[in-house]
Amino acid sequence: MSIKIVSLQDHKNFTENQGKGLRGTLRISAFVFLLAYLILFFGMTLRSNIYDEGIVLTASMRVAAGQLPHRDFYVIYGPAQFYMLAGLYRLFGESILVERLLDLFFRALLVASVYTVASLYFRRSVAVCTSLVTLAWLFGLYFASAASAVIPVSLFNLIGTALIIPVFTRTLSRRRIFGAGVLAGMAALFRYDSGIALIGIHVCVMAIAIYMRRKDSRLRAFVSAFWPYLPGFALVTLPPALYYLSVAPLHPLLHDVVLFPSKYYHRARNLPFPAITLKGFDNFAVYLPIALVGISLYAVVAGLLRMRDHEGSAQSKSEEQQRYGFLVAFGLLTFVMYFKGFVRVAIVQMYLAIIPSLLLAAALFQQRFTFRRPVRISIMFVVWLSLLSPAWCSLREIRDLYVEHCSLPESIWSAARRTTRAITTTWCKTTNSATRGLCFLPEDDRIQAIEFIDSHTRPDQKIFVGVTRHDKIFANDNLIYFASHRLPATRWSHFDPDLQSRYDIQAQIVQELEVNTPPYVVLDSEFDQVHEPNDSSRSSGVTLLDEYLHKNYQYTQTFGRMSIWQRIPAP
Repeated sequence: MSIKIVSLQDHKNFTENQGKGLRGTLRISAFVFLLAYLILFFGMTLRSNIYDEGIVLTASMRVAAGQLPHRDFYVIYGPAQFYMLAGLYRLFGESILVERLLDLFFRALLVASVYTVASLYFRRSVAVCTSLVTLAWLFGLYFASAASAVIPVSLFNLIGTALIIPVFTRTLSRRRIFGAGVLAGMAALFRYDSGIALIGIHVCVMAIAIYMRRKDSRLRAFVSAFWPYLPGFALVTLPPALYYLSVAPLHPLLHDVVLFPSKYYHRARNLPFPAITLKGFDNFAVYLPIALVGISLYAVVAGLLRMRDHEGSAQSKSEEQQRYGFLVAFGLLTFVMYFKGFVRVAIVQMYLAIIPSLLLAAALFQQRFTFRRPVRISIMFVVWLSLLSPAWCSLREIRDLYVEHCSLPESIWSAARRTTRAITTTWCKTTNSATRGLCFLPEDDRIQAIEFIDSHTRPDQKIFVGVTRHDKIFANDNLIYFASHRLPATRWSHFDPDLQSRYDIQAQIVQELEVNTPPYVVLDSEFDQVHEPNDSSRSSGVTLLDEYLHKNYQYTQTFGRMSIWQRIPAP
């Protein structure tokens, strides 16, 4: 009896939510967007991630200078983010602030979209809680994921999947399917692999839905329903692809996106699954998506078996199919996107799986009373961990902001009290890409290195930022290029293990340094002590680039971990 009562109550909630109308939902979602934007803006760190964020900043600067991704510089990401930023730079000037405001736009829109989707299927309290948990993750992992392409990709994944869920109960309009294809195309332009994976997910979701709804002509029904999806995808992806092929060879694209990652990514970046400790309590988030997918699979299978064995009204069956369709769609999305972070296992790498898994947690929580007691206890346990993990992560971020004195409110407060350090005051009075609009604060040694490059080179001169040993690569500083507004002297400015440590790549770098003759080289030692159980901690034995640098450049000055080397004049 209790199962039937809860089912009717869920149906009543769903009907009430639908009856409020799209306009009312969007009005609340707009408020959620604004609130999330303000919270994330004032909670934003003024430190810049020198590697991941620096890669995006430098790549967008190169695009703004007329360079083409893959042809002119190595990059593993899609071009959309670089071109969006390059366009914004033309309007507002090059600055970290422009990049951050765009990043915050996608983050706030993701929170609002989570609320919108959740409010269509769950009670308002559940929708609010789900969006708050999403906000907590976006805040807690802000520094580690600054400018990350997974944020807009998560947004497109969420909206595109939500568009096709009603296929479980009715035939969808061609416009809706076309829109889902457009969103998959947009995801592909930010991350090639994720966009292609999203197509496969949507194919499977629609195939499962049609198999559940129809008894005959399933293949014909699937083709009829799915065909508008491909033109939508092609509309977004085909023009950039044709343009690239008209001005650049195919091989650099294949190397960056297919050949190098498929051969080296696992051995170069592999990390084991993290341990659960008090300090790393939020590491539970690495395991929760799979637990939620498993419980969702059980719920779908058990529900379908119950539907087969018990007759019900058409309305009741439609309601059940809608709920199971939600679990199937977001369960598949979570499961497939989980493998994006399966090699380098860390919370920030699991963003694409964590976001849809929160909606699975919300769905299972609302339906918890329809399950037997052991399953209900499991759901509550996983849901509580899904709440505590982002809370723990957010508290750690707040602590780091306090310890490092790099939050926006503290910066404003220090300026008002005139307690800002002298080096920070001097830095913020200069005008460059890191201080324009809002003063972002690199470490002191990096500030000094940037100021040195800015005062000893012309804007039209290129520089090279490397590491102290190029036979062993973990990462490199990409922020100095952008903050000093100096283009890299080589296409290989983005370092990856098993790439710049190879002889053939180092030979190309040496050749480019000979042609571009950068007057100064910056060597960064901060990654020397980083050791991971992969190729980033192993020497390739190739010292060609190091020998060239020490032969053609002389040591000039050291700023903490940064050493400046000046080119020796030709005799």
